[in-house]
Amino acid sequence: MLELLNIFVDNMIPVLAIAAIGFYLRYRFDIDPRKMSSMMFHVFSPALTFNALYTRDISGGDFLRFYGGTLALLLTIAAFSLLLLRWQKISSTERAATLVATFAFNGGNFGLSIVSFAFGDEALSYAVLAFVAGTTTSYTLGVYISSNGRASIMQSLANVLRTPSVYALVLAFALKGAGIQELPPALGRTTQLLADAAIPMMLVLLGLQLGGFGRFDRLRLVGLGSVVRLLMAPIAGIFIASILGLSGDAKFAFILQAGMPTAVMTIVLANEFDTDPDLALSIVMTTSFISPISLSLLIYLLQNGTI
Repeated sequence: MLELLNIFVDNMIPVLAIAAIGFYLRYRFDIDPRKMSSMMFHVFSPALTFNALYTRDISGGDFLRFYGGTLALLLTIAAFSLLLLRWQKISSTERAATLVATFAFNGGNFGLSIVSFAFGDEALSYAVLAFVAGTTTSYTLGVYISSNGRASIMQSLANVLRTPSVYALVLAFALKGAGIQELPPALGRTTQLLADAAIPMMLVLLGLQLGGFGRFDRLRLVGLGSVVRLLMAPIAGIFIASILGLSGDAKFAFILQAGMPTAVMTIVLANEFDTDPDLALSIVMTTSFISPISLSLLIYLLQNGTI
């Protein structure tokens, strides 16, 4: 029990403290998180993605296994959630909001910081792959579901081309493939500084976004979405990691990212396509509040070799 408490204090308290700063700023000064979110999307997240992958030794085979495994995990969760929701007497917008909330995980704000604190920079590199895979899935499958099929498959896929982190990923592997092992100091230090700033800014942004929370409702759907996201998803992650033969830092990052709370992107999509943003926000808040406990337990089990 003492070890579990130490894990919570060492890994979760820093995350919650920085997010609380953003929450306070939203409450005290009514800061609009949209501009900061735009900066994060276009500058800091791509810099973190590029730096983490360019400065670490991840082979093409490892990349394909990990990236493909993350996509398989998200599709598995989506299919499982869809099966559960078929038996619920709910509207199409409630179904869409809950479904997206179960497979869209917060691999950026929460995931990257917690993986980095718990397992270090090598695991962080793999966590970035899961983050990018999750982002591209949100911008494709997430958009398609949130639009209730109004957005075509091609339109949804086109959203990937508007995701800067995807280009950062491609650039990092292209440079490594070309044998360019080190950037000029001016460029390398610039990307390093931007990457170093990304994680704390992500956490402040998370607090700003959660600061707009209103009220809880539809507890049955919120409970269903939370159980799938925080319990079923990491269990599925354990099985898929085993099937893929992941080990060490790759295994730790994969399973831990699988257990992250619902992504704030869920609210963005719900607002954009008018698919019950209040329900999406309730699930985001619930999973964000509960996840420090579930993630502490998951870290404990991973560090002790139980899973």
